[in-house]
Amino acid sequence: MAQQGAKTVKDGVQVIQGTPSAPITRPTLFLKLLRVGEGKSARTRAALYMVRPGPADYVVKELIPDLDLEPQAALEKTIAIAKRGEVGVVYLNADIERIPKPRAAVNG
Repeated sequence: MAQQGAKTVKDGVQVIQGTPSAPITRPTLFLKLLRVGEGKSARTRAALYMVRPGPADYVVKELIPDLDLEPQAALEKTIAIAKRGEVGVVYLNADIERIPKPRAAVNG
């Protein structure tokens, strides 16, 4: 599977920054980080989604809609969830709407 952006492995889970360039073939976690506020009052908000292939398109499930954690803590929590759920890949700040469609949806 081809990806774009920086790629690292943490505790056996691939962490890839950016949006996938190939269809998702297995359940995958997507962590979105958003910086809100300015200066000393700035905080990081996080949201976590699971995306898996479905019969015609992707099934997207919001696991954590709004989490107030530092980016590193949010990533560590995501990796722990991935390991418990036997998910091998986490995408960081990917655009879920721009994931290439599964082949069944393209051909069907």
